[in-house]
Amino acid sequence: MIDNLISLMDDAVLDDSHERDLAAHYAPIIRFDRHEPFLPLGAGITVFRQSAPSPSFPRLINLGDATMAIEYAVWWDWDIQHLYELEHIWVYIDLVGRVIRAEASWHGGYHDMATDGQIPLYGERVILYSEPGKHAFAPVLAWLLQRRDITTICCGEHAGTGGVLVTDLFRGRIPVKNETADRSVERYLKTLAFTPSFDFSQHYSDLEYYLVPWIHLDRWIPGRVAEWVRQLSDADST
Repeated sequence: MIDNLISLMDDAVLDDSHERDLAAHYAPIIRFDRHEPFLPLGAGITVFRQSAPSPSFPRLINLGDATMAIEYAVWWDWDIQHLYELEHIWVYIDLVGRVIRAEASWHGGYHDMATDGQIPLYGERVILYSEPGKHAFAPVLAWLLQRRDITTICCGEHAGTGGVLVTDLFRGRIPVKNETADRSVERYLKTLAFTPSFDFSQHYSDLEYYLVPWIHLDRWIPGRVAEWVRQLSDADST
């Protein structure tokens, strides 16, 4: 399925190739549970050189003492409970190119990723944990262990219960959500239910290769969701 995103990358005309190079240089590394069935397909990027609202998350990007911020809207086709997932990472960079702040999304909100004043870095790349199945970001394992019981239920008996996700960002643009589509999604995700190990030995460092301007990813997502619904519907009818 990743070929479709590669085609999007090939077709997208980057407004500024320098921005993609910057985003690739600072692309985060993500640690996943050993049993995690879903890895990202890529990310939509936005580079901020002044404070401004995010185009893909309900918040203001406030540069503060940073010279630049890079927003990574990380795309998965699946969350263990619903069709598609979009989580965010923000990396703030100073005048000499140092990462001075990082934030990431967490169940509809977002948090600073520094703990005890330290940003989790591998070289100049932020390295974060991703919640099993759900993909919320954390700077340290302890955050995810606090939710261990809830996460395990989501990945098991509650797999697929969200059906087709429609957030405010895509309301009116993803018209395929209905009871039939939700049932198809739930049936499919039930087959992928798993028990998290909380051993985060999968390290995903390839995000740098699958970056597109957010505007292109934004236009692609509704069709992507509709195509998955069509495929699942066809599978259910055979």
